[in-house]
Amino acid sequence: MLKPRYRLVIIAAFVASLAGCATTDEKHGAADSIAPVVDAIPDRAAGDIQKIADLERQLVKEQRQCLAEKRRLDLSLKESQKQNEELQKKLDDLQKKLEALLAIDRDLRNRNRNR
Repeated sequence: MLKPRYRLVIIAAFVASLAGCATTDEKHGAADSIAPVVDAIPDRAAGDIQKIADLERQLVKEQRQCLAEKRRLDLSLKESQKQNEELQKKLDDLQKKLEALLAIDRDLRNRNRNR
């Protein structure tokens, strides 16, 4: 008679411990799945807000200066490319003239040899 009661007590203790573990896990799981609430905008002193505003204005000013410099450099680059193309065209023309003069020189030398 003691054996079945002893078994029941052991089974009851085992079930109770499992139920306790399951309850504890559910509590931990619920806490892990929910992120803590954080203010999107933390409280800042008025001085900090003013500093941030000043820095933002500085940033905008620097960005405008960078864009203006970029535009200036782009225009300068285009102008340089145009000059380069013109110089290349002149070089090609001069190269053709030189080749023509060399052809004339060779022709004249050949005539002098044949005489």
